[in-house]
Amino acid sequence: MHISSAKDNKSVVANMSYYGVIEDIWELDYTVFHDFMFRCKWVENNNGMKVDEFRFILGDLNKEGHKENTFILTLQAKHVFYITDLTDKKWSIVLSMSQKLHLIVMA
Repeated sequence: MHISSAKDNKSVVANMSYYGVIEDIWELDYTVFHDFMFRCKWVENNNGMKVDEFRFILGDLNKEGHKENTFILTLQAKHVFYITDLTDKKWSIVLSMSQKLHLIVMA
């Protein structure tokens, strides 16, 4: 969830996607229950992410952003993986586990 600035007179609450790579996993043990936190290296949203002409989301994993908020709980995370874009190797295509991939194999 993303909330606009507290100084804004007309605050907006919206869902916003952040993409990154897990760097560390912390277990939180409260005796009665436990949970996990992920420390992530986030991709900068403004110029580190884009959507291509085929509507694929691409990220430049070298453009780091959001350094002040590196932790999330497991319920805030979704599993994605990155595939290097062969047309421009600085970009990685973001694929989620919910996407159906259709591969065409040519002999």
